[in-house]
Amino acid sequence: MDVTGKMLEGAGIPAGLPQMLGEMGGRELQTALLEAYALRAGGLAVTDVLRQYETNEFTQPSELGQREVIRFEGFAAAAIPESFNLVELPPVTALGSNSVLSNVSQRTVMATSRNTEVVADGVTALSLEMAKRRRQESDGSEPSHLGTFHREMRTQQHVRSGFTTHFHALSLISAQKTTQPDEFKASTFAEHTATYLDIIDGASGQGYATAGVDVALSNIRVMGLLTKTLGSDKELLLKNTRTPGYDAFKELGIPLPSKILPEDLLTVIDSLPEELRVLARPLAFMGRQFAETVARVRVEHSGAQVYFDLSRHAGMGYYQDMAVKITATNREGRSYPLVDIGSNDWLAKLLNNKQERLVTGGMGTELFMKQFKTA
Repeated sequence: MDVTGKMLEGAGIPAGLPQMLGEMGGRELQTALLEAYALRAGGLAVTDVLRQYETNEFTQPSELGQREVIRFEGFAAAAIPESFNLVELPPVTALGSNSVLSNVSQRTVMATSRNTEVVADGVTALSLEMAKRRRQESDGSEPSHLGTFHREMRTQQHVRSGFTTHFHALSLISAQKTTQPDEFKASTFAEHTATYLDIIDGASGQGYATAGVDVALSNIRVMGLLTKTLGSDKELLLKNTRTPGYDAFKELGIPLPSKILPEDLLTVIDSLPEELRVLARPLAFMGRQFAETVARVRVEHSGAQVYFDLSRHAGMGYYQDMAVKITATNREGRSYPLVDIGSNDWLAKLLNNKQERLVTGGMGTELFMKQFKTA
């Protein structure tokens, strides 16, 4: 019996019940769940409802006051280029938005009794909206940009201080139908990265401050090629995407530096050992794709440290290739990942058109407000 089967048995649930429910039609399942919850709610007393509210982590309000959230998001919205259409999303999205598009476990998402799920990731919800809009367009060759501020809900356990089950986040996505994807991605990554840095740096005038900002640029395919070439355990890597201090190169015995400055990339490529020459092309491609991003960061945000993170494995199965992570350190010396950006193939799949390109990203605005406030 597998782990899930043992859990069901321990809870007194018949082994075949989840499968039976999962195989029901949408309307039938909705009717069954609505009736079940109506029966459950009908047996609750007023004191039961209060007890649930007080003890359920998903029903607890944010530590932040709403006025502070509104002020910060107003400031951040003003820093976002006018080309982005900021959308007010509903609190739920289509069932499977995350597990089908991004391979995130459905068990980390809060499904509802009406065949929807609470928004767990603003970028997947925006991607569906982008697909809907682009299906209505006659051409689609011009870039399209959407964004949203949204409270997201995730059900996985958080052990690190500052992270909560629900939180405000900013999501930005850009799309274009083009046969020149490299040009689109190069300019889009530079624009998205600069926008988030504008918000982080500009927040100093809003009562927030950072002691340092790192911009890590990566090509997810580097680690994908390494696991394939060396026969490494990909699942082990994925299990350690959130493990503090985990160095994939060190664990796999890869004789390469995990992090390098952009000006050192060609030297690293030229000195690759024979067994790692397979990495030459994806590393060189990464350098070309991020040339504009490096230039803009160094000119517009000279205080930020920009480098290549060669060993990044977080995002495998979520991003296609290029990815950016922005991490900031507060005045207490604690570092937090604030921004993640990457290229996805979701739009190409949704619209059945390989020319549809997509770059998505998000910023933990609530995390920033909590951990970087100065007053």
